[in-house]
This record gives sequence, structure tokens and C-alpha cells, in this order.
Amino acid sequence: MPMMNMKTREQMLMASLDGLQKNAGIASISPGSIARAFAEAIHSEIYDLYNALKISVEQSNLSTANGINLDMIGALYNVPRRSVSSELVPERATANIEFFINKTHNTSIVIPSGTLVFNDVSNYSSTQYMYELNGDVIIPNGNTRAYGAVKAKFPDNNITAARNTLTQHNFIPPAGVVVFCNNPKEVYSSLNSESDDNYRRRIISAVRGSSTGTAESIRFAALAVKGVKDAKIREASFGIGSCDIIIVPETRSGLATMSDLVIDQVRSIKPVGVNLNVRIAERKPVDVSMSIILREGTTSDTARAVENQARIFINRYVNSLSIGDSISVTELERQARNASEIIVSASVKSIRVDNQNIANKDFRLSDDKSYMTAGSLAVYSVIMGSSSTY
Repeated sequence: MPMMNMKTREQMLMASLDGLQKNAGIASISPGSIARAFAEAIHSEIYDLYNALKISVEQSNLSTANGINLDMIGALYNVPRRSVSSELVPERATANIEFFINKTHNTSIVIPSGTLVFNDVSNYSSTQYMYELNGDVIIPNGNTRAYGAVKAKFPDNNITAARNTLTQHNFIPPAGVVVFCNNPKEVYSSLNSESDDNYRRRIISAVRGSSTGTAESIRFAALAVKGVKDAKIREASFGIGSCDIIIVPETRSGLATMSDLVIDQVRSIKPVGVNLNVRIAERKPVDVSMSIILREGTTSDTARAVENQARIFINRYVNSLSIGDSISVTELERQARNASEIIVSASVKSIRVDNQNIANKDFRLSDDKSYMTAGSLAVYSVIMGSSSTY
């Protein structure tokens, strides 16, 4: 059940002080008064209790649970978390932590390798998990943020740090500077573990597809095969008594045996007399050419590093698309700008899908047998005040 109308600490305090005035005739409630001191002490504990209750409720709800708590919900429906292809591991370990400051500093700030990052447990009951920074992260002079990579520093392989939960660190910044951190995407203790979002969808599908012979149950069975990113069902594809299972693979490896693995998985639940045809969705590579304008004074080495970071963010977005999804020019440009604050603006110059030029606007494939994936991603930078292009 969701927590509704959660009050802040200040709202709780004001409600209590208002009650003291109306019901007990206590008029002295200003800061420093005895009544206010008692109310603040009590409500500090009550607020922490409410937060602990909120966390407990969230972690028992399928729509909000994460990590090992989601695994326990999956166990109730006999749906284990599956592993993903090893080729996806490098992408998962890239740019999974962000360090930032509120205002620019006059010198570069170096967060050294080995810095510990962990979740905040100061206001409610929760287990604290620590992660270690893999390499130095440098917030250059004049910038306010930079990305790095952390890995789990504990033996449990079932823990997933949800987005925006790793907000504490042990780095001691220069005098007068406050450095914050946050994880813009999930951080996995086991890098080949299925993501929470995908696992949650499979649990929901299991509830719907608990009966056999339905399109939902066949799709759910196909999704349980390692290496399958998505599956689409086309009923009566060759007339009554036929069904297409169109598979979107995670990577290109293992395609030779994937169809057979899916057939073996769904054979026990398919309706009698139905002819199943498993096909691998056709890849449509997306080639993007984009120009980015960088802040004045950016060095050529920094420009090349920013170009590479922008390509990583664009690649991640394009590879997240599945059958039926549209590619958005606005989102491509937004992903590039998110790569670095040095980027003043980003503009898509051209897009090619399956070697065919398309207009610079949202585009969707016309069939349900293919999907878009990242092809050649060219990012060219121009530094403001300079005519050189890198």
C-alpha cells in the first residue's frame, strides 16, 4: 500500500505546537521555550519512525521494492532474477556515480580512487552498503560535476542500489567546498544481474501469465531465457493456429541457439495444435551525426574526452530501444548535454536508420519485426570562440 500525505518534520512540529496552544493553553512556543524544546525532541524521533515505516512499506510493494527485497517478492511467485549477457557488463560499470558541487571552484577537485560511497541511513532504519570508487574523478576548474564508476565493497551479490540512493561519501573536500554525490542509474553488486526494472516487469507478467497457453504466459516464458532482452507475440501470423515469437536479443552473441532455447522454454505451456515460429528481430543500426558546442577555454584533450562521454550516453539511450519504440531527436540531444556541463548545446545533424537517411524528427520503424540499435555515433565538438573542430 502506498504512503499518502507523508508530513515533513516541520509540519509535524507545527501541528504539535498548534495543539499545545489550542488544547493545553500553552502560549510560549517560540524557539528556546521549554514546550518547543520538548516538542522538537519528541518529533525528531517520531519523524525517524515514520521514515522507517515508509521504507518498510515501499520495500514490501512490488512497484517500489528494489534489490534483495524485490528478489524476495519474486520468490513468492517462483520468479528468480536471471543473469544478463556478459557483453553488457562494461556499459553497466560506466558512469554510475556523479560527484557535483553547487558552485565552481578556482582549482580542480580530485576525488581519489578508493573513495567510499554509501547510502544515507541517518534518518531511518536501513542497512548501509558501501561502494568503492574505481578511479580518480576530477571536477575541473570552472565545472560543477563529473562522472566516475563505483563497485560493491561487500560480498552479497543480491544487492542493487536504486537510482538516487548513493548520496554519501568519505571524501574530504578543500576548505569551503561541499562535494555531493549521487548515482544516476542502478548500481549492481553483481554486474551480470538482471535490472530491477526488467525483473519487476517479469514478476508482473508472471502474475498475469500464471495460466498456460496465453500470449502473456508465452511471452513471459521467452523473457526467462538468458540473452533475451524483449519478446513480442504476433498471434495468427500465418493464419489461425499459428503464432510468431519475435525475440530482441541483448547482444549478438548466442543467436545461433537462442531460438531453440526459447522453443524449449515455451513448449510446455503452448496450446495444443498451435504452431510456434520463433524469429530473431532484425537489427536496424542507427547512425547519428551530432555537433556539440563546448565552453570557451576548453582544451583539445578535454574536448575529446567530452565527445567520448557524449557517445557513451547516446549509445546507452539508443540501445535501450525495443520493438515499437520511437527514437527522439530531443532525447538524443538531451542525453548528449547530460554527458558534461562543458557542453553548451547539442544539435543532431543527421540520422540514418538501416543506411537510409531520415528527417530530423521522432522516428519509428513501420514494422513489428525489427528494432533499432546503436550504429556509428559521430560527435563533433566546437569550442566557443574558436574555429577549430575536434
